[in-house]
Amino acid sequence: MTAVKVAGKRFRAEPLTPDEAPAVQQLLEACADYCQMVLGRNPLPGDAEALYLMGPEAGRAAGDKLLYGIRPAEGGGLIGLLDVFRNYPEPGIWYVGLLLFHPAKRSGGIGREVLESVAAAARDAAARELQLNVVAQNVKAFAFWSRNGFEEIRRWEQRYEQRDSTFIRMRRSLQA
Repeated sequence: MTAVKVAGKRFRAEPLTPDEAPAVQQLLEACADYCQMVLGRNPLPGDAEALYLMGPEAGRAAGDKLLYGIRPAEGGGLIGLLDVFRNYPEPGIWYVGLLLFHPAKRSGGIGREVLESVAAAARDAAARELQLNVVAQNVKAFAFWSRNGFEEIRRWEQRYEQRDSTFIRMRRSLQA
């Protein structure tokens, strides 16, 4: 995978390596509220390892996946995760699979800073749009994405893990 630069004044994002799975697992366990809301269960011991392999759909090229750990700019442990897929679902679109922060780091503006850095990297790579899915029960996430220029494309019902959810596909144009 060829990494792209994702950085800001308050954070640094670096590609995660498999040896960092214990730290990723610890962050997922701190984010049990998110797992309950989206998956209908608490984090399981193998969830960190699975994150390295997960994609939006089977058959995607491994080089299209960007999995980053987000840390404070001044140093320290993981405070967030960013999972992005280049050229999915089609060339010129980057799909945000996950943007997750430790509960103590939410609602402080760092999510917007990470998002704007990803948008800049995508534009630099000639992407025309960002897309993502959010579940309807994640009201705060839907509000975050809406505030940051994403618009709803469609909705559908789907079972994901142990929860039936309404999924909302959203997009944000990167063109001026």
